[in-house]
Amino acid sequence: EMGPHRRFDWFEMPLEDLKKVRRALGCTLNDVVLATVAGAGRELLIRQGHDPARRRFRVAAPVSVRKEEERGKLGNRVSSWLIDLPVNVSDPLERVERIAAKTRELKASRNALGVQMLMRMADWTPTTLLSLGARAATGQVDLIVTNVPGPQFPLYMAGAKTLALYPQVPLVAGTPLGIALFSYDGKLCWGFNAEYDQYRLLWQFCEDIRSSFREISEQALSSATKKVAEPAAKTVADGSTVKK
Repeated sequence: EMGPHRRFDWFEMPLEDLKKVRRALGCTLNDVVLATVAGAGRELLIRQGHDPARRRFRVAAPVSVRKEEERGKLGNRVSSWLIDLPVNVSDPLERVERIAAKTRELKASRNALGVQMLMRMADWTPTTLLSLGARAATGQVDLIVTNVPGPQFPLYMAGAKTLALYPQVPLVAGTPLGIALFSYDGKLCWGFNAEYDQYRLLWQFCEDIRSSFREISEQALSSATKKVAEPAAKTVADGSTVKK
């Protein structure tokens, strides 16, 4: 049951930190974001007394379906992916691999377009009926995660520099948590919107997000360093290819 009150939280990360992980793992920035949320979702379920191996954790991830020839035209062309995050997986890099494989599959099959017709109904269907229809068609969604690229240069208002922009995604019935991200001027700004009673420890979930990304980053960069160092060590050990 969704009450009328909300909890909000926010923080930011250096955008370059996520790009380093993306390059090290050969995935997309959005894959890193979803894997980070999966790690935090796993901790949330454990803290609530659930077994992550037996509990589905589904997210709705809005994606652009704008065609190349539609670039620059007015209006939104947005659909949504429905993804079961691998909260049952304890290894952070395996979570990234599974999510990357799933998003590649969704891009190839264009499954997101199946939701597009439903989302178009938002123009004439009341929000409550739309959310009920969405849940009946797709099952319960635990949270919404949307990632929007923004300008990588500073903006000003009345001469004052804008330091950060923290977005918020509106909640619908049955989805008590929304995460919106906005990249701006070298930062990735996270904004959290949660149902007041169901997420009394929203601050803890935000800390879990930070911890989850830190774990992914440390292992990804460590793995990348080992891959670079191993061939060099082999060459030295062989001795035949070492020249002075």
